[in-house]
Parts: sequence; structure tokens; C-alpha cells
Amino acid sequence: MKRLFIAALATLSLGAAAHQPYDKKLVFVGNTSFASFCKAAIKDDVTLMRRSFSNKVGVIATNKTGVYELLLSEENLSCNGKGIIEFSKERNAEQVLSFLDSVNQKS
Repeated sequence: MKRLFIAALATLSLGAAAHQPYDKKLVFVGNTSFASFCKAAIKDDVTLMRRSFSNKVGVIATNKTGVYELLLSEENLSCNGKGIIEFSKERNAEQVLSFLDSVNQKS
């Protein structure tokens, strides 16, 4: 069951396209239960990013480290066709990037 879930998660593709600058209208395509990650990167909101990871503990992994490992992989979570780290760089989300770098070093 766990392998099936991870395989399904690997095919997850979430596209977030901002048709207008940051806080304007956003269009989310795909599994919208992961849209908060992309929204956090767009807004450069570390609090929302942390909350997004915490909300997935027990849903996709049993602990935060497992959630980080799964979702920081470009194949598992993408925003506008890019991994969350690359998407954050593209959006110049410095605070979110700093948080993601620290999380990446711990895992």
C-alpha cells in the first residue's frame, strides 16, 4: 500500500501559474491539496511553507523528515513544471529558499 502511494505521489504534478504579479489571481492545476507549497513560494511566506509541510505529516509520511524528503524531490512536487526549490529561485523567494536549504541540509 505504501509503495502504491509513493508511486502515485511520484506522478503528482502541480502547476501554479500566476497570471498577474504575486498576490493577484493564481490558477492551480492538478492536485490542489499541494497548492499551498507553491503559494508560499510565490508570497515568500516561510510560515505558510512550514505549515504546509506540517499538514502533510501523517498523510504522506510518518514524520517531517519523510515529508521533506518526498516533497523536495522535483519528481514529487512541482510548481509550474519546476521543483519547489527551483520555483522559489525563479520567484526570488529568498526567505523560503533559506528555509528549504536548511531543511535540505537536515534531511
